[in-house]
Order: sequence, then structure tokens, then C-alpha cells
Amino acid sequence: MSFAVRMRGITKRFGSVTALDRVDLDVEQGIIHAIVGENGAGKTTLMRVLYGALNSDEGSLEVEGKPVKFGTSREAIQAGVGMVSQHYGIIPELTCLQNLILGAEGGPILRNRAAEERANALATKMGFEFDWQADASSLSPAGAQKLEILKLLWREARVMILDEPTAMLSPADAGALFESLDSLARDGATILLVTHRLPEVLEHCRTVTVLRAGKRIDEKAVAGTNGSELAQLIVGGALEASTHTAPFRPGAPVLEVSNLSVKGDRGEMALKGVGFQLRSGEILGIAGVDGSGQRELFESIAGLTKTVEGSIVLEGKSVDALSPSDRIAGGMRLIPEDRHAQGVVEEWSLNENAALGLQRLSPFARGATIDGSARHEMASKIAERFDTKHGGLNLPMSSLSGGNQQRFVAARSLCLDPRLVLAFQPARGLDIKGTLSVYEGIREVCRNGAAALVVSFDLDELLEQCDRVVAMNHGRMHEPPADRSKDRDTIGRLMVGAE
Repeated sequence: MSFAVRMRGITKRFGSVTALDRVDLDVEQGIIHAIVGENGAGKTTLMRVLYGALNSDEGSLEVEGKPVKFGTSREAIQAGVGMVSQHYGIIPELTCLQNLILGAEGGPILRNRAAEERANALATKMGFEFDWQADASSLSPAGAQKLEILKLLWREARVMILDEPTAMLSPADAGALFESLDSLARDGATILLVTHRLPEVLEHCRTVTVLRAGKRIDEKAVAGTNGSELAQLIVGGALEASTHTAPFRPGAPVLEVSNLSVKGDRGEMALKGVGFQLRSGEILGIAGVDGSGQRELFESIAGLTKTVEGSIVLEGKSVDALSPSDRIAGGMRLIPEDRHAQGVVEEWSLNENAALGLQRLSPFARGATIDGSARHEMASKIAERFDTKHGGLNLPMSSLSGGNQQRFVAARSLCLDPRLVLAFQPARGLDIKGTLSVYEGIREVCRNGAAALVVSFDLDELLEQCDRVVAMNHGRMHEPPADRSKDRDTIGRLMVGAE
């Protein structure tokens, strides 16, 4: 048996915290191997050691049968190891093509035409499309993820580490990605997949390693396990079932959107006369292929994008002329699509991030200043709500794993008596328990009279967690017939305009 990766006794400490405790990992060449575990289990840390972004305190590493010790990621790349992390390395001011080849230009003279031809060939191979001369600032988070994946192919990586690669992809894009990954594996590439989506593991991976609290719990052939067993290995016991059983009882309208039209980044009409009503107690899910208008709908309701026409009414009052901060003061709360760009300041502490966006509201505000004591108390409550794992509230947000950052952002959005929760991919990067906890938290505020609008590219998640699901396609909203309101095939066809 030929191994692409062998890691032995990998230990990594951050101060008094042992993030990895003598972890072993064996990955055969030419397969897709999954790394699963709860948020903070050590998955990303282990992969960053393999990629040379972190140096282990103990242990040894072999790549393609050769002992190696990477001091930097550049050394790992030169050895054929590449990684796409949850934190994108895209430079917005550069074009998509420039971002793709940055650091791997191949010489002092850049031949744009040849580079673009190769870029198109790689994108076609993966089922992606790009405007290579467009600024990367125009990319959605899903587009940035795709570009990061293409970087691995540009650098001819033979060992590819993908950390939550489908978190921002639509079902169609995710399916196309795995078709391409399967093809790459058949051609001899080795893919290490860090994911919380167990169906992806069961459908596409040959082997799986389970981490818990920094230790390797088990390594299995996927053919010899199932979702229930993996879930129990991940959490260390049986999962609690969701408490959402009874249908919601709709109350008074919380959000009323009428004839809403909005232009996209390139001047095209991204929303075309969208209208709907969201009632107290209700969680409404928005399904759709990425780029169907969900982003513009979310941002226009939040006050981040100007509308061409139409109206937005929150609890009987028009908010069309209100700023985002005024809408927040009126009870709107946000779980943004991209937590790094819109949800946190990574250099700030958890204490400081607790008040981000809410700093004008009580108990944070003390006149024109912020009440430090109240902020610390709220930060503690926010961290406790979804069991955010952290080393101290005064540490920077960057010290948390991606999943724990998401827990913190989600919990913050549910504090201070929200009336309307706008959630874009609220479970992005969350483990099984975290996903259940966040949706139960949204459900709880809705039981107390709020309403929630949830955008997700995971249709199954929406069907399971939302009271009602509508589809968006080419800027228009489509609601399934009442007798097929939760029918997956019906909604799927509405998403692509086939119904």
C-alpha cells in the first residue's frame, strides 16, 4: 500500500492548551480521505501542520514516502502539498487571474493570453466559470472559494487539503466539485477533506479519521461505517434530537417586502419585483443556486444595498430611508454571509467583538462611550450560549477556530431582544451539535415573537429547520404549492427554473 501522507505522534500546544495530542494519520495515495470532528477538535490545526503553516512541537511527517519537516508553507507547496483554508487568501484589488497565479508566475515575464488559456482549461476541468479580468472584489464568498481551489491545480499540488470546501457552494456547485475531485483522485491526486457534512463523507470519501478534543479517536473505511456511528464518534455519545416538532403559529407580520427591485454589482437587475410576508414565530428559508438574488435580497433588507423600487416594512414601519444601524436599533439582527469581512474584527478581542454592530444599544452604550463591564458580561453570555470554545475573552477573535467564530457571531445576533433575524449560511463551518444549537437558538427567539429569514445553499438544512421554504431563481421568488411545500424535488426544480 502506497501512502501519500503519514503523520506520527503530532503534538501541538498553544500556551497551556494542547490542540493536538500525539495524533497519527495515514492517507493512501489517490483517494479522498475525510477529517471530521467537532469545532475545535484539532482538524484544521493538524492540516496546517501538514501544510507547513504551523510547526508541531512533537511528531514526524512523511509525504509520498519521504520524511519531511516543513518550516513554511512555501516548502510544502514545493513538495506538492497545497491547502485551501476557510480564510480566503484573495486580494480584492487584483484581478481573478492575478490572484490565481500570484506567487507561482513561473518567471519574470507574464504572458497573459497563455495564462488565461490555462486558467480557463483548469476552470472547465472543475466545472467553474470566471471573468479572469474582473477584480476579485466582485467575487462572492462562493466564487472566492472556487478560485482558491483552482490555485491548487495551478500549482500542480499532488496532496490537496480542502477545509470545508462546500460551505459556500450551492448543491449544484458542490456536486460538480466532487465530480472533479473524484476525477483528480483517479488520476493519482490525494485529497484530504475537512468537513462537517457527513453525507459528503459517506458518498465521496474512501476513508475517514475522527478527531475529538485534539486526539485521534478512530480511523475507518467509509464502506464499513454509517452516519449515525460517525456522529456518535464525533460527539462522544448519542446526539440530542432537535426540539422542533410542532408547526409554528404565525402571528402578526414582522417583515413585509413589496415589489422589491435591486441592481447587482455590475448594474444588472438582480432582484425583480420580489414580494413576501414574514410573520412572528416563523422561520422562512430562501433556497437557490448561488447568484440567484439571495445576496441582494439579504443586503437590501439589511440596508446595505440601495433599492431601485419597492418597499421594506419592519413591524408596520417603513425602513426604506433608515441606515443599517437604525434598522438594528429597530430590532434587526444579522448573521452575515462572510463573518471575516462583515461579522468580526479578528484583531479585536472577544470582548470588543461582542459589541460590534450593537455598540449603540443598551447595555453596551453608556452615553457616547461603551460600558466595559457590561460588554464583558455580554461577551461571556454570548460565548456561553452556543458553547464557544476560547482561551479567554480578552484574546483576539483570530485565536478561535472558524466554527467557534461562527458560534460567537450567531449567538451575538440573538441577543438584546431581536425582532427580525437575517441569517446567511448561519451554520457555515459548524459541527453537528453546533448546527442544531444555532437553529434551536433561532427557533427560541421566534417562539418569543421574532421572525427569521434564513439563506442557505444546503436545501436539506432548510427543509429540516425552516417552517416554510421558497426558491429564488434569476432574481425572482417562487413558492411551491401548499401540498408540496416541503417537497425537495419541487423546490429543487423551482431553484433552476424547471417548474
